[in-house]
Amino acid sequence: MAVPPDAGDEVDVRLRAGPFHAALGAAIAHRGLTLERLRDRLDRRGIHVSLSTLSYWRLGRSRPERVDSLRAVQAIEAILGLPRHSLEALLGPPRPRGRWASKQQRSRDFGQMLEPAQSLAETMQALIGPSDGDLRLWSQDDAAAVDRHGALRSVHTRQVLRAVAGQPDRYVAVYCAEGGTPPDALDVEAVRDCRLGRVRRHHREPVIAAELLFDHVLPVGRTHLLEYRFTIAETGTRSHDYRRAFRYPVGTYVASVQFTEPRLPVRCYTLAQPGVDATLAHGDELTLTPGRVLHVTAKDVRPGVLGIGWDWD
Repeated sequence: MAVPPDAGDEVDVRLRAGPFHAALGAAIAHRGLTLERLRDRLDRRGIHVSLSTLSYWRLGRSRPERVDSLRAVQAIEAILGLPRHSLEALLGPPRPRGRWASKQQRSRDFGQMLEPAQSLAETMQALIGPSDGDLRLWSQDDAAAVDRHGALRSVHTRQVLRAVAGQPDRYVAVYCAEGGTPPDALDVEAVRDCRLGRVRRHHREPVIAAELLFDHVLPVGRTHLLEYRFTIAETGTRSHDYRRAFRYPVGTYVASVQFTEPRLPVRCYTLAQPGVDATLAHGDELTLTPGRVLHVTAKDVRPGVLGIGWDWD
């Protein structure tokens, strides 16, 4: 006689594969909660969600999109004993509303995170269309290199991506250089387990976006490891930081910057912007290692900015 799958296994499968409403329903059932009890527990946390809204989320008729709704999702994860951001990561980008909503949303998402925000949005839009929500970052490692003149010359990135919807077969990587850098000074290389597709440079600003094509489609829940590198030709423009903007939650992140003698920074520190519309702030001071390397690490990264800043003499 066949043995029915364990309810906990079903939750694990749904958290890996989605969709959001199926994972939510499986987790609620596994905990043995009714929607009324879930609503009451949210109320006790000061988060008010109607019973009809919870029902629509569970049935897939609507999804959380507003800030207060995402707060409710985070609280639901805690109430149901789920890993942080596990449900939230299954949500795609907000649905476009109106003729220009997609373009406006993309620009707003970057907001003050990276400049020039509108040019970045325009460059990405040329490649990814109205939705780029089929993939999430499981982990990311950025290794930046600064030359002897103090200019950032390359960023080597290693990523593990996970499919959360559709059957994605490509990833769009983007880089914004220092202001004043000519767009044609930027280049990109596919290093491992991907190949270069279309490349777009902004006609005026130092922004480049590139398709990185996989050799197969990713079923929902499957991961893919790839590596790529952005390079910047010598322009004489000194760099003062390296930042990475995240539009979706990320499991783990590591950023490192290696400097080249004789020009070494006199002060180094972390940079963080905890949210799309927050202000970029200096954090803890960092010590340059004998190998002339700085690094920062983070877990359960929320949308925002992380990076490393430095001051020259």
